[in-house]
Amino acid sequence: MVFFLQLVISGAAVGSIYGLVAVGYSITYTTVKVLNFSQGQFVMLGAMIGLTFHVWWSWPLLPAIAASILVLVALTLLVERVSVRPFLSAESMSWVLSTLAIGIIAENVAQLVWGREALPFPAAIRDQPIRWRGMGIYPQELLIIGASCALMAALDLFYGRTVAGKALRATAHDFDVASLMGIDVKAMVSVSFAISSALAAVGGILVAPITLAESTMGNILGLKAFAVAIIGGLDSPRGIFVCAVAYGVFEALCAGYIYPGIRDTLGFLLVILVLLFRPSGIFGRAQIEKV
Repeated sequence: MVFFLQLVISGAAVGSIYGLVAVGYSITYTTVKVLNFSQGQFVMLGAMIGLTFHVWWSWPLLPAIAASILVLVALTLLVERVSVRPFLSAESMSWVLSTLAIGIIAENVAQLVWGREALPFPAAIRDQPIRWRGMGIYPQELLIIGASCALMAALDLFYGRTVAGKALRATAHDFDVASLMGIDVKAMVSVSFAISSALAAVGGILVAPITLAESTMGNILGLKAFAVAIIGGLDSPRGIFVCAVAYGVFEALCAGYIYPGIRDTLGFLLVILVLLFRPSGIFGRAQIEKV
């Protein structure tokens, strides 16, 4: 039972990171029907930029996080302007390749700036596990779970209680109608990309003490987060986060009770099964096309 609880907590921590990144996919998709396939690399950049501020330049953690978010948001707005907006204006799907290209460029730049080696990122609280009834729980894992839930609650309040959040919801509901109502839909697209990159930055800084910070860390994170977004339903951020935590626990249990190598196989098999029986995702809404 102790081993089971330890796996559940560790899995929930990793799943919470998947959730933050996956919700980033959802935000841009629901707003403008675009998926930023460089989202995983933004997680990596968040960790690397945070490492620079916090470890190399000795900034306190909270200012380092805030600065990392600002830098990554600025980069994301540039990416949106260069690699997404021109293709949207031309009603082209070429943003798929352009965002993939941005991810490859980001990874190569990271290797030039920070090197290819995995770099240690100090935990926010302490490195030693908390011992309780034979179970060792790392404080960083608890911090990840708590911070991720707090961010999701803040995002929910933003969408429900603020003017900008309601404008984003209106844009997501109907792009053309929102424009006719006087909402600056281009600005809303930029805001959606900014929010998704902020979530990626925080996710990267939170997970780096566990996985180490390296130029390739965003590849598998981005892929699994996209899988989670598909399972939960791209138009349901709450459902995505719930599925992400469950997915992380599922992976941890598979690794702990079977063997680590099978968790990816079973995880992506789950994606195939969901697409087969529920194409819109577990919590997603089926799209009805009018003819």
